[in-house]
Amino acid sequence: MKYLAVILAFCLAGAYAGLSDEQKAKLVEHRKVCVAQTGLDPQVVENIKRGQPVQFDEKLSCFAACMLKRIGIMRPDGSMDEQVARAKLPKDLPKDKVDAVINSCKTQVGRNQCETGGKVLGCLLKTKAVSILH
Repeated sequence: MKYLAVILAFCLAGAYAGLSDEQKAKLVEHRKVCVAQTGLDPQVVENIKRGQPVQFDEKLSCFAACMLKRIGIMRPDGSMDEQVARAKLPKDLPKDKVDAVINSCKTQVGRNQCETGGKVLGCLLKTKAVSILH
């Protein structure tokens, strides 16, 4: 993955509050579509949002890839678009924090798009920097 999705574009705590109502509504819709598409138990998403440990499996990894694609950060070929990721982030995030997350997670590549999505989500959760789950 040449580019990183800093996405999952919103800080676990603070940045989500910086989103417009329209952006929040889009995230909710994306989440519903991706849960339905992947068969992921919605409770898994809620557990992650609460900071509970989660076991990554194919459904969760495919959910992450689905969210990244719907947000526009993962291209159809599975590569990440750093410019889109940066554009989607709330403007009040410090540049040094964004850069640190990008540098930390941009090397996360799997054997397929689902695995890449899972690895990127895992990295983002580990850095406690961003989430696509709100």
